[in-house]
Amino acid sequence: MWDTAETIASSIEGVDRTSIATLLATVPELTKYTPEQWHRTVRLLSTEGLEQDKMLSIIGGHPSILVRPVEKIAESLHCWRSCQFGDANMKVLVSAHPYFLDYTNHGQLAQRVAFLHSHFETRKNVYRLFLNAPNLVVDEQHVTEAKIAYLMQTMRHDVLEVVKSCAFTHDLEHLRCRHTFLERLGLFKPRSLKADKSTPTGNPPVHQITDTSDKRFAVKVAYVTLEEYEVFQELYRRELEQEDGRHPVDDDEFDAEEAMEGEVGRSAYRKKGR
Repeated sequence: MWDTAETIASSIEGVDRTSIATLLATVPELTKYTPEQWHRTVRLLSTEGLEQDKMLSIIGGHPSILVRPVEKIAESLHCWRSCQFGDANMKVLVSAHPYFLDYTNHGQLAQRVAFLHSHFETRKNVYRLFLNAPNLVVDEQHVTEAKIAYLMQTMRHDVLEVVKSCAFTHDLEHLRCRHTFLERLGLFKPRSLKADKSTPTGNPPVHQITDTSDKRFAVKVAYVTLEEYEVFQELYRRELEQEDGRHPVDDDEFDAEEAMEGEVGRSAYRKKGR
């Protein structure tokens, strides 16, 4: 491994052997690529202004970039620069999500940036969205629109709170289930349309609602047990299926609303009041 690192490092100006050895130990797949492939790719990334740590992050996160034609890598970097996030932000973005350097559809990317910009005010916010939810680059627009409507209109979160979260990495059903659970427990109330946006709502922030594990969400945000939240998830799923006509109504079943009025709801209120 050390000999391989020595060979690779000797073919690349400005990259030290220790960093290469550490990367090869972490990502053994990289040993199958030739020093020439390393040299060609690193030279291109360096010419494009990427620092050593970001170059190694890209290569370690996406080894096959070493066989990608350098013209295509340059084309992709041009594509991302055209988003006007700022050069420093662009470098952070592609090093965090190296697969972005496979993307060269300039027109589609420009359309997606414009769409998100229209909802989230600034290009910096669009950059934050891509950083936290890279799936936004390729998700179908109607899927993203539904999530935006739910987060911004139904839940009435403000822009900055949403862009700082990873909410868009989750499907709409996840967002609805978490929000509905808190709402029925009386732990979430949408901000009044007449209220000043700077006024605190007392609601949990978006990232606590959407980006936590089921256990942490149940215990730390909803003040119930994991088992209680799991019961609600199943009942809520059935409730939605009944609304869609996909699940026959059984007189012996309780819907999620009834469950919240029963022991699950009472237990949650008791814990909140401690």
